[in-house]
Amino acid sequence: MKALVSQFHAIDITQLNRGGWLHPSTTYDWVWRTSKGAHVVTVTIAVRESALELSFPMESTRVLQRVSLAYSAGPHGGKRPWFTCPQCQRRVGVLYHIPSRPFFCRRCYSLAYPSQYHPRDRSYGRQHRMI
Repeated sequence: MKALVSQFHAIDITQLNRGGWLHPSTTYDWVWRTSKGAHVVTVTIAVRESALELSFPMESTRVLQRVSLAYSAGPHGGKRPWFTCPQCQRRVGVLYHIPSRPFFCRRCYSLAYPSQYHPRDRSYGRQHRMI
C-alpha cells in the first residue's frame, strides 16, 4: 500500500490564489499545526513574478527551493495558476512536503489518495459474497 497524501503537509495553489497570497514581491509564513494547535513546521514563502521561493527546515539547516508557476486560461477569462513540480516538471495543483525532503508532487513521492483504497470489509469481493 502506498503512503497517503493526507499523511503529509501540502501546499495547494488554489488555496493560495483564492486567499490572495500570490501577489508578487510578498513574503509570508505558512504554518502547519497539529489538531491541538501545537506548531509543527513553518515554511516561508516569497512570491516572485513567475515562481515561489520556499524556505523550510531540513535536518539542521533551512533550505531554499524555487518552484516555478505556470498559468492556463480560466473558464471565465483570466488565468489559473499551477505549480511546476521541481522534480518531474509536470503542472500540478498541490505540492507535498515529506519531512527532511523538498516539495514535490504526489507522483514523484508515489503518494495515493485515501479514496483509492477501499476498506477491507467493503472491498468488492467481500461485498459480493455478502449479497
